[in-house]
Amino acid sequence: MNNSPLLILPGLVCLFWAAVHGFLASRTSTFRVFFMLLTSVFFTICGDVLIEPLLGSDAIAHIFIYAFAPAIIPLTCLYYTYLYHPFVYKPKYLLWIALPVITATSSLILTLVIGLEGTDDLLDRIHAGDFNPRDPMGPNLEHLYYYWTIVLFRGILFAEIVFFTIYSGILTHRLHLGPRNSHRFLFHQQPIRLMEVQMVIACLLTFTICLKLFLHSSMFHDNKAWAYSIALLHSILYFLLGLFALFGSKEYIYLRDIKTLLRYNYTPETRASVTEEIITDMAGDLSGDSLTRVLSRLGTQRGVTPGREGAGRGAAVPSLSATVLNIVSHMQDESGLLAEFRQLMQHDRIFLQPSLSLADVAQRLGTNKTYVSKMVNQNYKMGFPELMNILRVDYAQRYIRSHPDASQEQIAKACGFLSASSFNSTFKRITGFTPKVWTARKDSAGR
Repeated sequence: MNNSPLLILPGLVCLFWAAVHGFLASRTSTFRVFFMLLTSVFFTICGDVLIEPLLGSDAIAHIFIYAFAPAIIPLTCLYYTYLYHPFVYKPKYLLWIALPVITATSSLILTLVIGLEGTDDLLDRIHAGDFNPRDPMGPNLEHLYYYWTIVLFRGILFAEIVFFTIYSGILTHRLHLGPRNSHRFLFHQQPIRLMEVQMVIACLLTFTICLKLFLHSSMFHDNKAWAYSIALLHSILYFLLGLFALFGSKEYIYLRDIKTLLRYNYTPETRASVTEEIITDMAGDLSGDSLTRVLSRLGTQRGVTPGREGAGRGAAVPSLSATVLNIVSHMQDESGLLAEFRQLMQHDRIFLQPSLSLADVAQRLGTNKTYVSKMVNQNYKMGFPELMNILRVDYAQRYIRSHPDASQEQIAKACGFLSASSFNSTFKRITGFTPKVWTARKDSAGR
């Protein structure tokens, strides 16, 4: 095999992303398993390309490959698991470690028994096609090495590839993934699951690894063009895999999100627009109390309060309800149901009905309550009752400013709460203050 620097390029790409993720993404839930995946790929490529010319032994290179290559697909499946749902450790997730241990240990023991020179000679004959594993007159140790290293290694990889294919197929069916989603993501500015992007890249990598594994002797061992093409393709795919992995556990992404992937990458002229995109993007990951506190803090820092337009330095801050309803997660409603839902809340203000239920909203939208509940959860990262409470508290803040003499009972009734006590406890949970304390703070801030 020609050991050109181009052949080590995929390994260098993985090493680069391992370092970048160590500095920038060590807090993400996917970091550890993705770091192990990158390092396994790096050491596998080192064994395939660098070890033989550096140490002058093909046998040692094979030990490296047998130790790390069987770990790549299990780690990829674990990475999928982290992206698919919050990871819960189970002992069965560590069973895959037995595969690289078996292949590396059998190769190491048989290499020590046969000797480095004898193993190197055997591997040269195998690559040249001069070794016949069915020859009954051949040395037993050589047959043992062939079956317990090369055949076993290829068998394990083949089994892993079959498992990976089935696992990917199950996830594709369960998550309704398909090429149409990728087309919308690339050409129509529609969101796509991060997991779907990574699955496409990983499947392409697995397919090319299969080609290299099972066509190695006939096409890759002596064919530079094929070897260079696969190395370049692997480099591109590993680069994309590492790039999108920087999104961590973000569920949905837009194509435009790549611009703000590395935060604060702007010029003085584009600072305002890029910062706006960053804040909007990050606010989509907040929900409930945390989103309310952030919006209130931003309003306090700018000298205004949520919903109080024309105050402060002339910059109007939208109301909390308008902000919550327009900052959605990366899940678009293709049927327009989401737009109709916002219309009901922002313009019809049906949340002011004290007895409003999910079934009532579903009836108004002409659909079922299960679909409405799923739409709210996916877009706003909170449940339907919590969203209604946020909208009612925001309306109560404006109502209190316009009706300073209203009692808590009157405010609760006007804002859709069943009772004054329910209004008081919900208001404090969302804003951090009771209605009286909040009113007093706003009055003192306005003087």
